[in-house]
Amino acid sequence: MPPPPAEPLVSVVIPCYAQAHFLADAIESVMGQTYRHFEIIVVNDGSPDVEQMEQVLRGYGERVRYVKQANAGLSGAHNAGLRLAQGEFVVCLDSDDRLLPNALRTGVTAWSEFPTTGLVFGYNRLINVHGEPLDRTRVRVSDGSYTAMLEQNTIGCPINVMLRRCTVMEVGAFSTELTHSEDYELFLRLTRLFGAHCHGQLVAEYRMHDANMSKNHQGMLAGVLKTLEMQEEWVRGDAALERALHRGRSNAWEIFDCDPMIWHFAQDVKSGRWLKAAAAAARLTFKYPRKFSAVLRQRTKRALRSALG
Repeated sequence: MPPPPAEPLVSVVIPCYAQAHFLADAIESVMGQTYRHFEIIVVNDGSPDVEQMEQVLRGYGERVRYVKQANAGLSGAHNAGLRLAQGEFVVCLDSDDRLLPNALRTGVTAWSEFPTTGLVFGYNRLINVHGEPLDRTRVRVSDGSYTAMLEQNTIGCPINVMLRRCTVMEVGAFSTELTHSEDYELFLRLTRLFGAHCHGQLVAEYRMHDANMSKNHQGMLAGVLKTLEMQEEWVRGDAALERALHRGRSNAWEIFDCDPMIWHFAQDVKSGRWLKAAAAAARLTFKYPRKFSAVLRQRTKRALRSALG
């Protein structure tokens, strides 16, 4: 029986790179939705396990749309799926994660109640490599305002979110300048322009395994700092937003197991505040006598070589 005309189509975009062994699990989580008016688009982003991936997809036939492309990274794969999507709404589901059965219905209901927002979102819980829950995530209503998002990504990863496709395309989709935190940057654009609504429901499962992008702390930190740097033109002159941006940078260092004092030291050097920089270097050398001294020596040699040609 076809769905009622009033039900909007939801496109679930699944980018896949070297995760074919999880792909069926992701697809089945969409097939099991209580909301039935959806399409599934799998984007093969130049994956090395293409034969295994296509073997999985053969079992679904025309129920899954499939596209192959040269490797373009996660942003490029998401954007390819967005271009193909026919739905009014879009959920970006990584191939190693899963949606809970209520995810699409919860998102569509939230959109019907808050039709002018930039995005709607909920929460995920962690599962292990075998798909077994690792914890019972406490669900709470989060602040998805632009100010709060500058301080920290309170929305989380894309599986928590349902987007309106036309709005995402209007603002430029996922940035291909970023290889980490491209979702955070898009969320910041959307919340700055339109706000966000948290429906507070548990909608997805995030799988923990050795290949998680979030485990690359150095890459994630660089991505977050670059994302926050891209916000400078929008916060300049607004004291509250400038403070939030400053706190966001400090929080990033702490979240990714780095010391915010290092960021402040870098900012002092960048701005030519040499007395503050020297004092910070002394404190960091005392705090990290081996690690920071080695980094400082390396950077000093590099700067001297550059200056002397």
